[in-house]
Amino acid sequence: MTKPRQKWLIIGCGLGVVVIGGILLGSRGPAEPTHEGKRLSAWLDELSAMTFPRECDPDTKPAQAVRAMGTNAIPWLLHELSAEGGALKWRLNRLLGHQKFIKYRFEDSNTRLRRACMGFAALGPMAEPAIPSLLKLVEDKPGYVPSALAYIGPPAIPALQQCLTNYYSMNSPVGKITPIPNNTISAIFNAI
Repeated sequence: MTKPRQKWLIIGCGLGVVVIGGILLGSRGPAEPTHEGKRLSAWLDELSAMTFPRECDPDTKPAQAVRAMGTNAIPWLLHELSAEGGALKWRLNRLLGHQKFIKYRFEDSNTRLRRACMGFAALGPMAEPAIPSLLKLVEDKPGYVPSALAYIGPPAIPALQQCLTNYYSMNSPVGKITPIPNNTISAIFNAI
């Protein structure tokens, strides 16, 4: 390889490292709490890996660990719930998938959203202080926020009722409609 080509290759690789570093730094949120030397995300991954009835069982070890962190987990859970998908991360994951040297992959936004909901399920009524922040996210994440509110339980019923009477409306071929966020009705049933 000639010297000018080597120079441009080194510059290109350096820029790639800077871009990836910027994405990693930009996606950082509040400090992640720990319990027994394990990060909250690791406990939530264990909880998410369980099947339906067990993932909502407050007596499992991961759920007890999340509850031990208490309200300290709320800022991190809210940050996870406000996760954006990001086409750039998806493209970088595809590029990283074509090689075998770098094992790192960016997290999928659905994984982060589900993990956050599991965190609210583990906290239950302890997560009541998060309700106002969750209501601000309901229009951006209509498939996940009502579930998170339902997992909080009876303290979140007024918030779920507010989701039913949302003020968000849009134009459609039949006129102006005001949709109910995805699973709000079933979330109210689950919260009760």
